[in-house]
Amino acid sequence: MSVKKDKYMILCIAGQSNAVGYDESIVPPDYLRQFRRDRIRQLGLYGEDNLKVIPLGVCAQSYQDLRPYSNPGNAEENLGTKGIHLPLADLLLDEIPEDYKILVLPCAYGGTGFTSGQPGRYLKEELRPEPGIFRWGVKSPYYLGMKDRIAYMLDENSENCFLGVVWIQGEQDWQDARGHMAGFDAMTADFLEYFRGRYPGRVYKGDWNRDVWYNVETVSHWYSQGECPLIWEHYLQWNPRTYVEIPRDTDSNEVNGTGLTASIRGCHFGNNAYVKVVGPRVARQMITNRSR
Repeated sequence: MSVKKDKYMILCIAGQSNAVGYDESIVPPDYLRQFRRDRIRQLGLYGEDNLKVIPLGVCAQSYQDLRPYSNPGNAEENLGTKGIHLPLADLLLDEIPEDYKILVLPCAYGGTGFTSGQPGRYLKEELRPEPGIFRWGVKSPYYLGMKDRIAYMLDENSENCFLGVVWIQGEQDWQDARGHMAGFDAMTADFLEYFRGRYPGRVYKGDWNRDVWYNVETVSHWYSQGECPLIWEHYLQWNPRTYVEIPRDTDSNEVNGTGLTASIRGCHFGNNAYVKVVGPRVARQMITNRSR
């Protein structure tokens, strides 16, 4: 007798530090209770968890391990920093069939870009990059892991569907906006062509086109740095329907941060910004776009 498999809507969170989630503010004891975690999972990445569907906690198992940067006030079971993963997944639960769960694929590492970082190495059998600050791009180990992990979960069950990519990236390329744009355009074109050819009909309420890729604005600090504004202007032009605006007064780690993840605390969303602002804005954009 075959065991009935769980059905998942696959949500990929990719990019650099603000996609990893560097919110340093303390995790209160009741933090996790606000989320319906019985219907939220992640694809494990660390150690024996790799390629296993496991619960999603405070700190997602992304390419970069943030557990060592935990606020000293956090309990042992809540080590790490907070990101968009749980808040966004919880907000999207009401938009999917009740017999589905959301499977989060965290694919991000701080300090990365299209024009900086080393080439890196891809661990093909493990479907993950080795740890390190590498470049994004068509041949990047980050991107290869992202593609392979999405395909892995689509292959797990023919009823699994793709919800979208939430992309938070660009700050590291502040000196070379054109280089960033060229790398981003080539990588996303490859992404859509790859999945359109191999997994037709597997996008929930959509298709493998630019409407599955959501570009999220960054924290306000970066809009005063070099060519950063040009990068987000390009994202807006790339697809206005999936561009997510974030108010410039959204909290960073300047409020209740520890400085453990970065010396400039204003570089990253903090003080529960993912719960209060970023997650809700991304969810609203995804829901609105699907209802068109």
